[in-house]
Amino acid sequence: GTCARRGWTKKRLTLPNVSDVLSPLNQLEETHMTYAPFNLSGKTCLVTGGNRGIGLGMAEALAASNADVAIWGRNAETNKAAVAKLETLGTGKVYAWSVDVGEEDQVVKAMAETEEHFGRIDTCIANAGVGQGAASFEEMTIETWRYNQRINSEGAFFTLREAAKSMVKRAKAGDPGGSLVGTASLAGIEGAGRNEAYAHTKGG
Repeated sequence: GTCARRGWTKKRLTLPNVSDVLSPLNQLEETHMTYAPFNLSGKTCLVTGGNRGIGLGMAEALAASNADVAIWGRNAETNKAAVAKLETLGTGKVYAWSVDVGEEDQVVKAMAETEEHFGRIDTCIANAGVGQGAASFEEMTIETWRYNQRINSEGAFFTLREAAKSMVKRAKAGDPGGSLVGTASLAGIEGAGRNEAYAHTKGG
């Protein structure tokens, strides 16, 4: 009913059914918000540290997009498990190499083998990293500092440099294009208590 008081009219509101409200939203989600990966057929993507964590997540997305995926990791068993998982996701080929990216000779050798195995390298993601810290900054040793530097900074340098050589060679042969990607961290901006060595490698 309604009632009038000092010129105002009150009306009883009728609330819509919840299902009527959600139905259009559910239809929108089904038609417009479903993940549709890029089609990367014929492209080769290398992910260092691609056998677990963030690296494996990126490798999964690339494999699901039908790219050929190369992963580098230091643990052969973890590499094997990652390859088995990635092979179920798309139509591309997957292969793993045991590589310590902090060792320049290993990176040079593995990059050549990766290129030879797949025929090309279109994307290189330098993701391999460590986060070795200390109980406090004043107790941090130079060995800890240099270990983070060797893997995170020098490893990324070796990896991206060798991938760039491959891409430049391909471009000079008439097939240009490629992507070099480095994985950073908020620690490089905000710092990291007891893990200053890691933060330095991500902000330097």
